[in-house]
Amino acid sequence: MDTNLITSAFLNVEQDENTFYTNSFMELKSEIDFLLCGFFHKSIKSYRLKYSYSCSKEIPKDTLTTDKPNGFYTLKIPVKILGNTMGYFLLLRKEKFKKEEKQKLDTISKKYSNRIKDYEISKIFQNQLLILQDAILQKNEATKKLKEQNEKLIETDKIRTEFLSNISHELRTPLNSIIGFSSAMKEGLTGKLNDKQQNFINKILASSIHLTGLINDILDMTKIESKAMKLNLKETDINQTIKETINVIEPLGYEKGIKIETNLKLKDNILTDEQKFRQIMFNLLGNAIKFSHKNSKVVVSTSKLKDCAIIKVKDFGIGIDKKDHKKIFEKFVQLDNIYTKTCSSTGLGLTITNELVKMQNGTISLKSSLNKGAEFTIKFKLKPQT
Repeated sequence: MDTNLITSAFLNVEQDENTFYTNSFMELKSEIDFLLCGFFHKSIKSYRLKYSYSCSKEIPKDTLTTDKPNGFYTLKIPVKILGNTMGYFLLLRKEKFKKEEKQKLDTISKKYSNRIKDYEISKIFQNQLLILQDAILQKNEATKKLKEQNEKLIETDKIRTEFLSNISHELRTPLNSIIGFSSAMKEGLTGKLNDKQQNFINKILASSIHLTGLINDILDMTKIESKAMKLNLKETDINQTIKETINVIEPLGYEKGIKIETNLKLKDNILTDEQKFRQIMFNLLGNAIKFSHKNSKVVVSTSKLKDCAIIKVKDFGIGIDKKDHKKIFEKFVQLDNIYTKTCSSTGLGLTITNELVKMQNGTISLKSSLNKGAEFTIKFKLKPQT
């Protein structure tokens, strides 16, 4: 990995994404004249318009969304990273594009491909830096809270709580870096990996994510019991948060051949603590993968029912006996079966999930029976329309 690239990414002042692409449009216009330009980003198998720039007030920007803009000539400039097209610039104007302008295409394409690649890598490392900074802030806040409680706790309880809090933070900080850098390598941002290297990276990611989950469980349960857990409520696009969580946790399902499918139909934002909601989804998806049969799937869906947002996580695994439905939300409970005996866990995941849901005035319920999978349903009240 290029250490200079890593250093520049950490030291680079975070640039607004809209400003980055606007500057690219302006520079592109200095090389090839156009009236309207848009950048289309590849999302899975399709392309969607991400940013656009118009040089003429007479041309509506939504012209870019039509398949064949009437009365305009078009020119595509592909943006490729490691040989794969991740998007393209689409230029429109009323005059034909000249032969010499088209000849510039290869040079321009490489130029903007490298620039966007460097920008995206920079964003990845900046996000990891923010995670590290957040961990330090949380550690300082937790330490301050512990000091305030010292006089009220007996000596043994003080030692236990302080140890769990400090060791969890100390372990989580390097793990976040491992996950971030491994994800960058897995996506090929540092160069193409062979099959053996890809397999190693998948194992590193899966193990790091699993260990982070165990550490988070201990730390979160400590915060909940000491009443130190705080909420930062804001309007959140939970569909986007779910997608981001899936991207992080998918490596846990690779070795078992488990696919995560989505059916996200909720169009409303909800008032929630995004970080806590991410933890809820991480716990539910982690359990779904852990207790699913090999080569099966997990389905995540969102919808609206009257004045409630509905989030469902369904697996097709070993299921849970109805007599144990209430028991699974209790602390340190692990049901006795062949799967739980072979899966390491703190037994706190569903307890924490239940507490985090209740703290945000939501409810969580379970529908399951033995050998027929499990479906967890979360309900949050939507903010009344004004």
